[in-house]
Amino acid sequence: MKVYFHLTLFFVHWNYAIIIYMLRINQELLEIDQAIDELVTCFLQLEEVDRYKKAKLAVESNQELQDLIKTFQEKQADFQEVKDYARFRPEVGDLRRKVYQLKRQIDLNKDVVQLRQAEVALQEILAHISQYLSQAVSEEIFVDTGLPLAAHKPHHDKGRGKNIKEGG
Repeated sequence: MKVYFHLTLFFVHWNYAIIIYMLRINQELLEIDQAIDELVTCFLQLEEVDRYKKAKLAVESNQELQDLIKTFQEKQADFQEVKDYARFRPEVGDLRRKVYQLKRQIDLNKDVVQLRQAEVALQEILAHISQYLSQAVSEEIFVDTGLPLAAHKPHHDKGRGKNIKEGG
């Protein structure tokens, strides 16, 4: 009886400690969630976000461009079906060239160019935020921004004690 009573008290105290710890975690998570909401609110007020939304609307409302994109997607699907037979059928090469021409027309459209520039501007801001957050935790954390001219993670040194896979 005594052992059972002591175990019950232990579990009651342990459960109480877990509940207090969970409340603490939940309060910290709520504070983090509020900070994230504030960050999102500030982010959405940036002029780069407004520029992106306008550029996206311009692309979506440009009917000529939408028709070109639809034609490109159809031709690309046609090409994907027959590309394995390019050596045996010369018309597949013509289809491939048509797909490339359509792609180039889309890429050079001024609305598409503005949308891509706006996307890169937003990506740079998001990369900066990610790097700032990671550096607040540790200098050793690397954030791959995906930006073409951004720094990349250096390769690991090889040798004893420098890498998990030790080289000679």
